Amino acid sequence: MGALAVLPLLLTGCGVMDALGLQKPTASVKGIQLQDIDLNAITMLFDVQVDNPYSVPLPLVNLDYGLASRDKPFLSGEAALQGTVPARGSKTVSLPAKVTYKQLLDVLTNVKLGSVVPYRADLGLSVDPPVGGRLRMPISKEGKLPVPAPPDVSVQEIKWDELSLTSAGGTIKLNVVNRNQFPVDLSLLAYGLTLGSTKVASASVAKPLALDPNGGAGTLEIPIQFSPKDLGLAVLGMLTGDGASYSLAGNTSVGTPFGPMNLPFDKVGKTLLRK
Repeated sequence: MGALAVLPLLLTGCGVMDALGLQKPTASVKGIQLQDIDLNAITMLFDVQVDNPYSVPLPLVNLDYGLASRDKPFLSGEAALQGTVPARGSKTVSLPAKVTYKQLLDVLTNVKLGSVVPYRADLGLSVDPPVGGRLRMPISKEGKLPVPAPPDVSVQEIKWDELSLTSAGGTIKLNVVNRNQFPVDLSLLAYGLTLGSTKVASASVAKPLALDPNGGAGTLEIPIQFSPKDLGLAVLGMLTGDGASYSLAGNTSVGTPFGPMNLPFDKVGKTLLRK
């Protein structure tokens, strides 16, 4: 048996290609999208482009991944791939990886909600070239992940424009504080307001509010209208006082440098009632 015939038996993958002077396929990360961001988890979508130098289609095998922050691994896995890369062409494959913040915070014990943490993604895309057997192409990418904190939304005061047995109308003044290390642009706030032990209002309000990072604050003024008689005479007595306990819960839709987020809030306290 000649030397060239024996060589493929002794080498595999890159070794065969290097020995025979064959061009190798390549893979690169073309983008990482952050999706479905809430207070529990985030989905990272890796877009990996594979370039096939061969005159025949290149079968895809699988894509493995490992994520680490500050050299501490927090997620790993792999996904089987189907299909082929066209001859002398390219193809982009997408891999979603869901990261729960519990996984991340269990590893990075000094990280708190509202932080931005660096990460490193080590990927391996495996293909089945026409010679040499399965080939794994390693890829690395670095970036940053948000660990969002809910906004602090509180009722500063309620000012009545009208207050009678049949109609209570006025304005709720809300204070909104951003507790994240990144700016947020609030676009929608949905809330339910309880005064004392009685729910008096619920609504969705589309009012833009830009909040700076690390404690940036702003105010929203929201109209309120309801009928006290429908809620009982005790409610009217409370509304005519100087203050009342409240609970406020709901959800905010915000834009961030990392993409859109839905961040819920929940607050109890005491507010001023003014006429």
